[in-house]
Amino acid sequence: MTERSPRYLRQHLARLVVTLAALSVLTGCSFKTVAVRTVANSLAGSGDLFSSDEDPELVRDAVPFALKTYESLLQTVPRHRALLVATCSGFTQYSYAFVQAEADAVEPKDHEEAMRLRDRALKLYLRGNRYCLRALDTRFPGIEQRLLQDPIPALARAGKADVPLLYWTGASWGAAIARCWPSWRSACCSSRMCRG
Repeated sequence: MTERSPRYLRQHLARLVVTLAALSVLTGCSFKTVAVRTVANSLAGSGDLFSSDEDPELVRDAVPFALKTYESLLQTVPRHRALLVATCSGFTQYSYAFVQAEADAVEPKDHEEAMRLRDRALKLYLRGNRYCLRALDTRFPGIEQRLLQDPIPALARAGKADVPLLYWTGASWGAAIARCWPSWRSACCSSRMCRG
């Protein structure tokens, strides 16, 4: 029996090491997800931070980094509804306040630059809208197709708590449609939202 003891110990030690390694990997993933959710909750709840700042240039420079951070977090928690809405509203507001506004400002002097900025604004509105549609799908699975077919029954179950999500979905959609309506640019018409 003593001859088997070292072998027995090695086998059990090996099993223990494999089990501990597996547990550390599994708990590491769950800790990461919990940490990302905590950060996502914090960021999604700080919506007034940028809109209440007294330095619009600082906000203009900071928002792209914040939006990329939101997108990065959404890779780990892709169905985090509050962060999806914050990302949608962030892209929509940034596009309107900074990109489209700049296009309007440069229009008299540089028509080509204004058109480039308006195309960028459209892409940002559509990008934001995709996040709102994802958020809607977390609340009402399969709603996107129903919205395009018959929006009133599709939204029949929506309640007061859904107002921010519905507002930013409509704002991003409306801004994109308004931006592409006069010329029906290919970027807009190729999107699902502009097909009729």
